[in-house]
Amino acid sequence: MPSFHFPVMLALAACAFFLCRKGGTKISHALVCAGFGFYLADSAVAPSVHTALNSVTGMLGQLG
Repeated sequence: MPSFHFPVMLALAACAFFLCRKGGTKISHALVCAGFGFYLADSAVAPSVHTALNSVTGMLGQLG
């Protein structure tokens, strides 16, 4: 398991928190998105999403 999952998870949690507080996002919307993420992780497209996330993270790592 790559080591970037935990920092990505923390960044997404912080974004969700600030969107709920300042952006007008409702808690119910955030919960639906989180639930969708859990179901997506258990689906057949999960490896493709994982590969895409690895690619984007690798590109961002090369920029910095």
